[in-house]
Amino acid sequence: MKKLYSAILVANLMIEGVGASVLFAAPQILVDTGNSSAMLWAWNYGFVALAVGSAVFWTWSHRDSFAAAGAVLGILFSFHLAIAVALTIADTLFADVVVHGVFAVLCLYLYTQRPKWCLRPQAA
Repeated sequence: MKKLYSAILVANLMIEGVGASVLFAAPQILVDTGNSSAMLWAWNYGFVALAVGSAVFWTWSHRDSFAAAGAVLGILFSFHLAIAVALTIADTLFADVVVHGVFAVLCLYLYTQRPKWCLRPQAA
């Protein structure tokens, strides 16, 4: 389970890193570059993707921690679910809906399974 958690953190960084790179370097793939609002959205989301991808760096040394794993998995679940819903409502980027939806489900699953693979703090 801890290996799956580590893989999710790394995959999250890689996928969000690629997404951010595309949004910064080639936004015309996703948005109308003549539309300044769309361009601002692309760049803003690029920074959000980098921030969410950075979770691996903040939590790597605390992967055994029940509290740290709960916090990061809760944040990643919320993020990926929200993006999947937003993209579904916008009726665009079906592949991205699937990717974010799968990440949301995996994060929720790992969150519920934390007692099996995380160290719980000792009661005082």
